Amino acid sequence: MSAVLTPATDRPAAPAPGRPDLAAALAQAQALDQLLQEEFEVLRSRSFDRLDTLQAEKVALLESLQATAAQVADLDPHPPEWAPIVAALEASRETFRRNEALLARQVEVVRKTLRALQSADPTASVDLYDRLGQMSRRGGKRLYSEA
Repeated sequence: MSAVLTPATDRPAAPAPGRPDLAAALAQAQALDQLLQEEFEVLRSRSFDRLDTLQAEKVALLESLQATAAQVADLDPHPPEWAPIVAALEASRETFRRNEALLARQVEVVRKTLRALQSADPTASVDLYDRLGQMSRRGGKRLYSEA
């Protein structure tokens, strides 16, 4: 009894050996955009434990896309399927920059806070507030009524 083999019509054809898998690259570019959106939400909510996992995923996607880009660079001419991938990556660039700026601001706030806490100078330029939200008066500064 012989079985009849028919090609699967619901699956995309596998790329030829040595040719980049551009369908997978497009899916990765779209996954990168979704991951960057999630990264922004994590940065906004300051869930830094989740950020480590996202960074590992992002690095893996970027490395895979870089490998595909190197394969495409060797092709002449570039396949027409490459254009939507480039467009998706260019769209993700602004999201990446937004996340980078937010992370840089948060790192700077942490640095300033650490400097203020580690400062040995009690008259450091850190503004302190009392429980009523008023500027607290630090030692060495006298009130007009005390003078």
